[in-house]
Amino acid sequence: MRYAFTLLVVLGSAAAEAAEVGPCNDLDRISNLVGQTRSYSQGKIRIAHVDTDGEPVCCSSHLLVFTPSPEIGSQCFAVSQKAAKGDESQLGFNSIEFSRIKASYDPGRGLLLNVPYTLYNPDGGRGKTGSANVRVDLADKGSVRIEP
Repeated sequence: MRYAFTLLVVLGSAAAEAAEVGPCNDLDRISNLVGQTRSYSQGKIRIAHVDTDGEPVCCSSHLLVFTPSPEIGSQCFAVSQKAAKGDESQLGFNSIEFSRIKASYDPGRGLLLNVPYTLYNPDGGRGKTGSANVRVDLADKGSVRIEP
């Protein structure tokens, strides 16, 4: 029983590390848009699947989340395998299954998006599949974060 619990904790933390939220940087260009967008909360929250035309080859798919800005306009958050940090660019997923994203709403916590993705397999063949739970909360200044 103890082994099973440890395995669940290890697997759960590995899945949680497969997605991060960071700045959109230059991902929010219309030329990166894949298909349609979706909106929630009477249009206050919008999501879009973007792809950087296969660059880098392994990891070019990202999910963008737009929320109202505390100032004017909107703010953009990128859900990627690894978020952009400092001079490093973000690293996306091999693919995102945008049509299979599921959403649920909790009045006290905000919108929860379950985002299915596939990671790149450097050995060829199908990559590892997983999903990220992305919490979008419009309270205060708004936040987007990954939940276990």
